Amino acid sequence: MTQLLPTRSSGWFWMACGAVAAAVPSIARSQEQASNLDAFVVSASRTPQDPRTVPSTVTSLSLDDLQASQVFSLSTALSEVPGVSVVNTGAVGGQSAVFIRGANSDQVLFVVDGIRMNTRSADYSNFLGGADLGGIDRIEVLQGPQGTLYGSSAMGGVILIDTAHGCGTPSGSLGTEAGSFGTYAGSASLEGGTKSLGYSVSASHLTTNNDRPFNRDNDWNWSTRIEDQVASGVLVGATYRGEYGQYQEPGSTLYPSQGLVMNRNDLFTTYAQVQPDSSFTSRVTAALHHTDYDYTASWGDSVLRNTRRILDWQNVWNASSKVELVAGANLEQSRFVAGGGVTDDHISSGYLSGTFKPVHDLSVIGGLRYDQFSSFGSATTGRFGAAYFIESTGTTIRSTYGTAFTAPGSDDRFGVPAWGQLPNPTIRPERSRGWDFGVEQSVLAGRVTLGATAFRTLYRDLFDWQTTDFVTYQGMTVNRSRASVRGLEFSADGRITSRLFARLAYTYLDSRDDTTGARLVRRPRQVADAELRGRITSAWQAGAGLHLVGDRTDLGGSLGGYATVRVFTSYDLGHGITASLRVENLLDRKYQEVIGYPALPFGAYGSVVWKF
Repeated sequence: MTQLLPTRSSGWFWMACGAVAAAVPSIARSQEQASNLDAFVVSASRTPQDPRTVPSTVTSLSLDDLQASQVFSLSTALSEVPGVSVVNTGAVGGQSAVFIRGANSDQVLFVVDGIRMNTRSADYSNFLGGADLGGIDRIEVLQGPQGTLYGSSAMGGVILIDTAHGCGTPSGSLGTEAGSFGTYAGSASLEGGTKSLGYSVSASHLTTNNDRPFNRDNDWNWSTRIEDQVASGVLVGATYRGEYGQYQEPGSTLYPSQGLVMNRNDLFTTYAQVQPDSSFTSRVTAALHHTDYDYTASWGDSVLRNTRRILDWQNVWNASSKVELVAGANLEQSRFVAGGGVTDDHISSGYLSGTFKPVHDLSVIGGLRYDQFSSFGSATTGRFGAAYFIESTGTTIRSTYGTAFTAPGSDDRFGVPAWGQLPNPTIRPERSRGWDFGVEQSVLAGRVTLGATAFRTLYRDLFDWQTTDFVTYQGMTVNRSRASVRGLEFSADGRITSRLFARLAYTYLDSRDDTTGARLVRRPRQVADAELRGRITSAWQAGAGLHLVGDRTDLGGSLGGYATVRVFTSYDLGHGITASLRVENLLDRKYQEVIGYPALPFGAYGSVVWKF
């Protein structure tokens, strides 16, 4: 059987070099390098695993395919994944939310460079609204309850993002784009290294007027990584990923309320890894995560600050060829500033997870985690699952069961009097338990993969708002609802021929509030995303995409379904220069993802990228 994974003794640095800058639109990689990168997934166990024997459902987004399809924003990339629904407040730069398998937006966890990126008090909505794909070499979507490996907020799943690694001969790119709605964008990247040292750096800027009055967006994204194998088996490094946005918020068309949003998101990490032999690896990561949010309107200001200091320790022991154990501990200190008030929380966590392979191509997983919060108490989560790969037919059968929770935010527990939010010292975390069962089949000599998964998740103690004074509209967050979600996911992707690529993702979702019987808001019953892309000549390629969203409910009403079409083409001019053209919403459909926030109409964009 072909060896898909790097050997343990090779170390993380050399694994990273094998995956040099997989995602940056700026870097050209060989087909062999691309295959090496896509040959393993990390999020399912926090260690590299063969995707064919991973019990959990994991989608690894190909950055090469996203580049070829001219998908440059993180939110658009995530919307291609089965089971995932992305909701935007109308335009580029506005708040965005991700729903995975019906889980609410704050029940989905982003893990960036190994660090939990969001909490109830520090959400990702503004970050996602302006984030692009620059400086990224891995995006994975891990679905289902994942509290055991990642702690709070992983009820629906986890989105893992890694900053690009660099090694070898220096390479980079310069790019620019212009188009409808006064859109201009520019990007630059550089990466390389020596035998032991690797580095990468990227920066990008986008500005657009969008389509509505007072709706201009200005976004900056930047990232860097440097790491050095200072001795045999010893790796040290640091990363930085930042995003700054300035967004004119026009408010909804139903209740216009103009305001200026300024937000910043910065994540610094530094890490050291020791691998004394091929069977054991220990890694310590220290991180600082800071978010700023300022909203200025005629009625006043709203200011949010969140600072988190994290220390993460992970150990991997390959006890034998059949047993891998992952154990770790996490310490976190957070400070939340809102409405003139300051609250603190301290988290300590420990987990143990094991992967067992009793026979060839059979994997069994199990794990437990304990989280202790100074603000509300503790939570214990667990998971188990199994996957079996039938090599003779190219079939994978997988199933998992897991539990998860979402901790209340500082504002939920301690209140924010300036907002009219009262404290609730008895609030409990949200909890979930869920299972899934899936089959994956390789066809056409391994060029195309078909997948189908059934899932069900049960939620309890869901957060809800309770108004206590209907004159001042003061209220508090309480535990009130129960909910249940069930659904089906189907996927197909691969190269039908050497020149033709196709991709299809479909999700059916039935989500209910078990207390009222009503559908959960902003969860479409059906979502489909498809793409067909072909290489017409060695230099010219073109393609088209279709995105379908079914009917859904929203706060204050319901929304009908819609369909959008996009087309794109590019031409290699030689000397590393590529010219591209894309059209979004080709049929100029009028629709809203959130009531009162019209989506962008027909738009055309042209770009030029030079890779060197």
